[in-house]
Amino acid sequence: MITSDQLAQALQRHLADTPHFLVSAEVRAGGKALVEVDHDEAPITLGDLTAINKLLHEEFGEALDDLELQVSSPGLGRPFKVERQYRKRLGKNVEVLLSDGTSLEGVLEAYDDQGITLRILQPSKVKGRQPKLSDETTVIPFTGIKSTQASINLN
Repeated sequence: MITSDQLAQALQRHLADTPHFLVSAEVRAGGKALVEVDHDEAPITLGDLTAINKLLHEEFGEALDDLELQVSSPGLGRPFKVERQYRKRLGKNVEVLLSDGTSLEGVLEAYDDQGITLRILQPSKVKGRQPKLSDETTVIPFTGIKSTQASINLN
């Protein structure tokens, strides 16, 4: 039986030196393998996902016959799991859920191994006006963050 570590190592090897990166690889009980892959500069395409699926089948051969393999993108509503997801969203809107339950939305200005820097969207006091970005940045340590995810403004 293929393990999560074997799956992750194979993907890391095949995705090295490409704009694609592994977000997660998990083999669950019941024979289901879930793989999430993203792209540094652009949305990942169905063709990319199909090629990665084919690579895994070539790598593991018949060992994958016992598993239901699902290769997908991490999705917009999913929390960030790896550093490259933060890098991809630099300069873009993110939603941050703090450990105390407070939610902040703003533009991701910077990140490092200690935390993130955010320009927070301030709600408008006038009904119907768009929120305004704060002139100042706020540094939020990772110890105070429960989750961070991409935020899309459809207005």
